[in-house]
Amino acid sequence: MVAWISEELVMASKRSGARWTALFSALLLATGLVAACGPDQGSSGGTGAAGSTAGFPVTIEHLFGSTTIERKPTRIVTLGGGDMEAAIALDAVPTAGADWFGYTEPRTWVRDALAGRPAPQLIKADQVNFEQIAALRPDLILYVNSKNEQNTYGTLSRIAPTVAAPKGVDHLYGVPWVDQVRTIAKATGTTAKGEEVVTGTQKVLSDAAKANPEFAGKVATAGVFSSGNYSIWMPSDPRMQLLTALGFKTNPAIDALDNGSFYVTLPREQLAKMNSDLVFLAAGDQEGKVNPAVAGDPLFNSLPVAQGRHVAYFGGPGVINTNSAEGAFSSAVSIGGPLGIKYVVDKLVPKLKNALAGK
Repeated sequence: MVAWISEELVMASKRSGARWTALFSALLLATGLVAACGPDQGSSGGTGAAGSTAGFPVTIEHLFGSTTIERKPTRIVTLGGGDMEAAIALDAVPTAGADWFGYTEPRTWVRDALAGRPAPQLIKADQVNFEQIAALRPDLILYVNSKNEQNTYGTLSRIAPTVAAPKGVDHLYGVPWVDQVRTIAKATGTTAKGEEVVTGTQKVLSDAAKANPEFAGKVATAGVFSSGNYSIWMPSDPRMQLLTALGFKTNPAIDALDNGSFYVTLPREQLAKMNSDLVFLAAGDQEGKVNPAVAGDPLFNSLPVAQGRHVAYFGGPGVINTNSAEGAFSSAVSIGGPLGIKYVVDKLVPKLKNALAGK
């Protein structure tokens, strides 16, 4: 695991063009699918009457052009990080969706939001299975907060109308949650609900920021310890977006290393760049104990931020896909969006307060 997402999620394997074309064409013929196919039955959630045209068609501009959705979608498949959870927050429950970290069951905070409705079928996003997606007969594919791969988008758009990241997004998984929600709301015919969700979520964040003025202007560094390396998240990452929404500032020394991804792995000789008012580090276990490799790392612990006990630890790579309180916290803070933010803010704030105070 690197930066808490496997290398496969960033560097997807490439198929043989001829082999895939033959397989894909055969599958389309077998299922009767065409690129702009209409819905045939309701999805697992409350997306409205199948085939409804009220408020449609809509055209959405995105990174790879534009997509027109003729009718209200009822069989939605989501592939981007947090796309599934954002759609659920909008009451547009997908037929199937990808958990950003490949968990194989609905997370507790996602289940709560479903409120008894059937959960989406969970599929993998690390290597997109086009045959599986086509067999689901989607009438909308959400590839919003994604790797921004045009080839993947092109193949998906042959299966069903596909919405990619908004124009101007230049980082992997770099779509701000507000833009993600509004894009998905427009695509699913839930714009009024989308504004309600955005306003409510922003209020949760602004209330927390106002209640904790000591956060304002403090410089934060956030990342994960994995396989002996410290991988630090860039400002575009949802975890950093969450911290800045609470009043923290990003670390200029880290910002200067921007490589177009959502993280950068620091070589040992650059570890001092982590120094800041607060470090938020995924290096804990299910019981909250710090990874011994971090606790015993003389270089990391020589940093003033560590010597001052200004490090807030939370569950690391071995925790996020566990059915535990630490796993729920780690997944909610990492996936973010309306559901994750609502679940995690009250649990996150005490960790940050204690770390700033050196407790």
